[in-house]
Amino acid sequence: MEELLNLTKKGIPITIIGLPYAGKTTLVNWLKDKRFTRPKPTIGFDFEQVQVGDVFFNIFDISGQKSYRASMWKSYVMTSVGIIFVLDSTNSKDLDEALKWFWVMIDDWLESVFSDKVILFLANKTDLKDSMDLDDIIEQLNLTRMSLYSDISFQIFKTSIRTEANLNYALQWFTSKVKQSVQLQDQKPLAVIVSDSIGTPLYMFDPLNLVDDTGMFIGYLKALSGFANEIFGHEKFKVIKIDPHFFFISEEDNYVVSVAVSDDMSLPEAGRLAYLIHKYISKIKKEINTDKLKEFIEGYLD
Repeated sequence: MEELLNLTKKGIPITIIGLPYAGKTTLVNWLKDKRFTRPKPTIGFDFEQVQVGDVFFNIFDISGQKSYRASMWKSYVMTSVGIIFVLDSTNSKDLDEALKWFWVMIDDWLESVFSDKVILFLANKTDLKDSMDLDDIIEQLNLTRMSLYSDISFQIFKTSIRTEANLNYALQWFTSKVKQSVQLQDQKPLAVIVSDSIGTPLYMFDPLNLVDDTGMFIGYLKALSGFANEIFGHEKFKVIKIDPHFFFISEEDNYVVSVAVSDDMSLPEAGRLAYLIHKYISKIKKEINTDKLKEFIEGYLD
């Protein structure tokens, strides 16, 4: 559970992913100490809090081994504001595998949620003679298709962590975009309701008293959700506007999380909170302890 709780620490959550030996941990160490290192490969994940300019990042450095790509990458990508995807630009034989996982992230993980991500793509090791041209990397990974994703801020840089080539430019762009994203989303939800699939309330956060009768309101949301399912087909989440508020409603594993926010700019953060709550519930596996659920959610909200 500790790795999930780390996601709620104060600071902007950032995930660094990429195939083994691309330079992910080398980048983290450079961000911490401004020096080049040759670290051992990460097993599982490492967590570091690093200040870049006037921003504190909570950085999750995730192993690039195959088993971790399938089991860990998605959770951290989904719950981070920014993602740095690191590619070894000298390793052309792994390009197809990098291509596969980059587009799994975009098409499978982020396309299925209300997303507002910042993605920095680093083609690393440009100081080495076998480094591929940037145009070839863009073409072979089909990165021009990112222009179709208007809700994702994306940029690619050729960099060398060893020589620091282009690193400062890349990080200035990334930090600026992440700050903009956080400023748009930086407000607490107006209400959070967790219920089971039949509508029994398990947790309620409603400091403004938006809801008079919790059970009746959950029934109302279920009716609206069911109506939307009939029109658009069943989806894991949906957004419903009940003037003047927006409700992000997420259904997974027989539990429903509803998060109310004041405007549509705050919906990505509502989605992140809903995802964290679902992950917490799935980790428990047994009957939910409502006091522990309350402690987890309010620990995030504080």
